[in-house]
Amino acid sequence: MRFVATMGPLRYSPAIHVNQEGYVPSFPKKAIIGCYLGNLGEMIIPASLGFTLVDANTGEQVYQGQLSARLDLGYDYSPRPYQKVLQADFSIFTRPGKYRLVVPGLGASLPFLIDDGIAMAFARTYALGLYHQRCGTNHALPFTRFTDGPCHMTPASVPSPQALFTFTWNTISKYTSQLNSDNPPQIAPRLDNEAVQLYPFVNQGPVDVSGGHHDAGDYSKYTINSAALIHYLVFAADAFNGVGQLDNLGIPESGDGKSDLLEEAKWEADFLAKMQDADGGFYFLVYPRDREYEWDILPDHGDPQVVWPKNTAATAAAVAALAQCGSSPLFKSQFPDAATHYLAKARLGWQFLTNAIAKYGKAGAYQKITHYGDDFTHDDELAWAACEMFLATGDPSFHQKLKEWFDPTDAKTLQWGWWRLYGGYGCATRSYAFAVKTGRRKLNELDPVYLTKCQNEIANGAADQLRRAQNNAYGTSFPSESKRDRDAGWYFSSEQAFDMTVAYQLYPRPDAPTDSRRDYLDAILSNLNYEGHQYAQNDRRVLPPSGLPLGNIQASFAYLDPYKSELGALCFPQDGAASAPYPFYDRWADSFNVTTEFVAVDQARSLASLAFVSTLTSVKTQAWSSAAARILGLPAQVSTNTPVTATLQAPGMDLSGARIVWEARGQEPAYGTNFTFVPTSYGGQWVEAEAQWPDGRRVFAAANLFAENDLPTVTIVSADTTATEGTNDTASFTLARTGSTISNLTVTLTPTGTATKWNDYRRLLEGDMPSAFTIPAGASSATFTIMAVDDTEVEGNETATLTIQSGPDYNVGTPYYVTLTLLDNDLGTPPPAVPAVTVIATDDKASRVGPDPGTFTFTRSGGAEESLTVNFLFAGTATKWIDYRRAEGIMLESVTIPAGAASTALTIYPVGEPGSAGSKQVVLTIVPNVAYHVGSPSSATVTIADDTLRITSVIPNSDGGTQLSWSSEPGRVYRVAYKNSLSESDWTNLSSDITATDSFTLWIDDTGGAARERYYQVRVVN
Repeated sequence: MRFVATMGPLRYSPAIHVNQEGYVPSFPKKAIIGCYLGNLGEMIIPASLGFTLVDANTGEQVYQGQLSARLDLGYDYSPRPYQKVLQADFSIFTRPGKYRLVVPGLGASLPFLIDDGIAMAFARTYALGLYHQRCGTNHALPFTRFTDGPCHMTPASVPSPQALFTFTWNTISKYTSQLNSDNPPQIAPRLDNEAVQLYPFVNQGPVDVSGGHHDAGDYSKYTINSAALIHYLVFAADAFNGVGQLDNLGIPESGDGKSDLLEEAKWEADFLAKMQDADGGFYFLVYPRDREYEWDILPDHGDPQVVWPKNTAATAAAVAALAQCGSSPLFKSQFPDAATHYLAKARLGWQFLTNAIAKYGKAGAYQKITHYGDDFTHDDELAWAACEMFLATGDPSFHQKLKEWFDPTDAKTLQWGWWRLYGGYGCATRSYAFAVKTGRRKLNELDPVYLTKCQNEIANGAADQLRRAQNNAYGTSFPSESKRDRDAGWYFSSEQAFDMTVAYQLYPRPDAPTDSRRDYLDAILSNLNYEGHQYAQNDRRVLPPSGLPLGNIQASFAYLDPYKSELGALCFPQDGAASAPYPFYDRWADSFNVTTEFVAVDQARSLASLAFVSTLTSVKTQAWSSAAARILGLPAQVSTNTPVTATLQAPGMDLSGARIVWEARGQEPAYGTNFTFVPTSYGGQWVEAEAQWPDGRRVFAAANLFAENDLPTVTIVSADTTATEGTNDTASFTLARTGSTISNLTVTLTPTGTATKWNDYRRLLEGDMPSAFTIPAGASSATFTIMAVDDTEVEGNETATLTIQSGPDYNVGTPYYVTLTLLDNDLGTPPPAVPAVTVIATDDKASRVGPDPGTFTFTRSGGAEESLTVNFLFAGTATKWIDYRRAEGIMLESVTIPAGAASTALTIYPVGEPGSAGSKQVVLTIVPNVAYHVGSPSSATVTIADDTLRITSVIPNSDGGTQLSWSSEPGRVYRVAYKNSLSESDWTNLSSDITATDSFTLWIDDTGGAARERYYQVRVVN
C-alpha cells in the first residue's frame, strides 16, 4: 500500500491548529503547533522555523512571526505529554481578510478569517443552539432549517396513586438508593415509594409543563438546571456590560426592543413557574412516564410525561431563580407582569421551605431524589434562595439567613475541595457581589465584609481558570486535578470561560494591584479556540442542529452495545496505560459518548460569556432578526440518476461573503454557492441550505421535488376479501403494474394479521403461499386466488394482510396492501374478534387561508371497552411538515380511539403562505395491524385549496407601471406575487398585505418597468 501526498508549501497540515471561524482584529490571536505520533511520541518541530501568514486566496505572505514553546503543566506520568507544543502569536496583525498560517516544511493551516464579526458569530451560534433546545414550540423557517412541530404540549401526569405509575416509582427508588458519600447520612426516609414522601402531592390532576428548554440530548427538564439556566442568562444581562442591550442574536424575538438573553430566560422561567404545586413546593423534574430517555425519537414525537415528587433542593433553586428574574430591573422594565408573577411564586416557595425546616429541621427536611441538587444536599440551594430573596425584597431576615447558611471563604463549600463557585453557592456569590451593579440593592444595604468575601471569591475562581488555561498547551482551562486523576467528561471550554467573564466585570477595581482584564480576555479566547459541536441522531440530516456544543475532552470511548468495549481496546497506545498513555487532547472519537453531552446550563454559561465578548466589538449594534431565503433551480419533478443544480437566493442579502452548506436526501453535506446532486431513490426529495456570514447572521431555506424513475409502480387491490373454511368461497387479490409489460415482474409480499400463512390460508391451485408473486410478461396485472385452510380448531374469524415490500425492480404505489378475512366454520366459542377500522374525510377541504383545517375521522366496529391505536401513512401530492401538520404540531402517523368511543378525529392544518404552493392532496391510508382489521374505506383524501384568484385585468400605465384588478371580498386580505420568467419555480412577494374595501380591487405595480416580461399571481392571505 502506498500513501502519496504532494510536497507543496501550502498543503494542509493537521499539526497546525487555528480557530477555524477566525479572530477579531483587536483581540489576541494565537495558533498552536503540535502533533501526536502514537508510540513515537510528540512530533518535534523546531521553533526556529517560525511562521508566516499568507492570503488564503493569493498565497501572498502578509506577516511573519516567531514560534514559542507552550508547555503543558499538571500531568504527573512519564513521559509528560505536550512538551513539544509551540505557539504562533500574531496578535499585532490586525488587517481583516482570509488567511492561512504556514510553518515552513510543515504545511499550512485551514483557512480562517480576521473579521470584527467573529465574536458575534459565536454568540449568535450559541443563541441558535439554545433556541433549538426550546420545548413546547415548533422550530420553523426562517429561524432554522431544523424544523419540527411543537413538542410535549400534553400536560404531565402526577404519579399518584403509585400503583398506576410503577415504572416512575421504580426509577425514583433506583436513584434514591445511589448515595453520595460526600454528604452526611440522610435523616429523612429514603424516597423509594409514594407513602414516605415528606411533601405529598397536593394537585392530583395533570400539570401543564409546556415551555422551557430540553435539558440535554434527551428531552427531560430538571428544575435544578432550569433554575441555573435562568440565573446565568439574567445575571449576564444585568451584570455584563452591554449584554442586556443585545437584541440582534437572531432568535425569533430579536428586533423587538427587548434583551435576547432575557427572552430566553423568560421562556425558561414561564415553564419553571408552572412546576409549583399548590403548597409552594416545586416538582423535581419532568420525565417520560414509561422509560428514562426518549432516545429513539425526535421531540415532536415525544412520550407522555410525568412530574416527579418535590424536594427542598429543587424548590430552593426555583425560588432563587424566580426571585432573581422577578427583581432584575431590566427584566421588570421589559416584562413587568411576568416579574410580578415570578416574585409571588418565589414568596410562596420560600414559605414552603420555611414550613419544611420548621417541621423537620434543616437537615431533616432534605430528601434526595437524584444527583441533581445533591451536591452539599440542599444547603447550597437554600443559601442561594436566601440571597435572591434578600436582593429582591431588602428584607433583613433573608440577609441574616444567607450569612447564617453560607460563608464564601469556607473551604467546605468548594466542590471536591477545589472547584470554586459551584452550584447554588456560586450563584449566591455572584448575585451578592454584583447586587449594586445590577441595581437590585444599594451599597449601604449590604454587609461590606460579606461583599468583599464574595468579590474575592469571584476573583479567586477566575484566577483558577486563568491559571489552568495558561498551563494548558492548547489554552483550555482543563483542571490540573483532572489531569492528575487522568479523567475527563462533560467538559466544555467555552463554559469554563464564564468565571473569567464574571471577574472581568469587577474592573476597574481600586483594591486590585493589577488589571487582569487583558489576561482574562486572552484566556477566554484560548478556551474558545478549543471548541467543538454536537452530533445528533433520529434526524433525517447528517449534520446536527447548529449551535449545540460537544464536550471536547473525554477520557475514552464509551461502552456501546454494538461494539461493547472494543473501540477503546483498539486504541494504541492504550488510554489507561501506566506510562505513555494516549494523551487526552488527542482523544477525539466520532461515536456516541454521553460524557461529551452538553446540558442547557453549559449552553447558557457559554452564551453569556460569548455575548459579552461580542459587546467588545463594533458588531454589537448591528441590527439583525432574520431574513427569508429560497432555493431556486429545482424542477417539480426529475428522473432519478439525473443531476440537479440548486442555488440559494436571499433577497436584500449579499451571499458572496457567506459560507453555504447544503444537505439533501441521500446526499453527503456540501459547501458551495451552488449545489449539484443526483437523486438516486424514487419518491419525494428534500433539499436544504444554510448560509452563514462571518458575523454569525444566518439564513435558511428548504425545498422539495419528486424523483421519478423508469421502473413500474406496483399496487395491490382485492375484489373479494372473504374466504370461508371448507367451502368453495375463496378470496383473491390483484397485483397491477404501470409501464412496460415486456418481461415478468416478481413482487414480494409480507404477510401480517391474525392468520398464519400455510396453516390458515394458501393459494388455491398451487397449494402454497410464497412470499414472491409474479406478474407474467405481456400482462399488466395478475390475480391470485386464496383459499381458507379447513381445520378443526375453533379460531374465530381471522385476517391476513399482504403488504408490498420495496424491491429493486419496481416502485411501491398506493394502495400497497390488502386485508383478507378468513371465516371459521368450526363450532365452539371463538376468540374475540378484532374490530374493523375505517377512515373518511369528514372535512375534505382545507385552506392555507386562516388556516382552515381538514379532518379525517376514524371509526371502529365492535366493542369500545379499551382504547385502540390505529396506524396510518400520509401520502399524496402534499408533503407533511412542508404543506401540513397535525393540530398538535406533531406528525405521529397514528391516532388513538379512546376507551368508550367508537371514533376519533384527526385534524390537519395547512402551513405555508396562502397561494404559495397550489392545490395539493393529503391522502391518509390505514396501515394493517394485528389489533384491528382494515375495513373499507381504508383511505381518505383532504384537498388543500390553491387560494389564488383569477386576475380580471392587467393594464400597462403610461408611466411604466402595471395596473392589476381582481374581484374581492371586503375585509379580505390579499397579496400580489410575481416572477419574471415561467422557468422560475417560485413566486416572489411583490406587495404588502392589501385589505379589500370593495368587491373590486385595483393595485399598481410600479417596479416592473425594467423587466422584459412579468407574471402576476394574487393570493388570498386572510
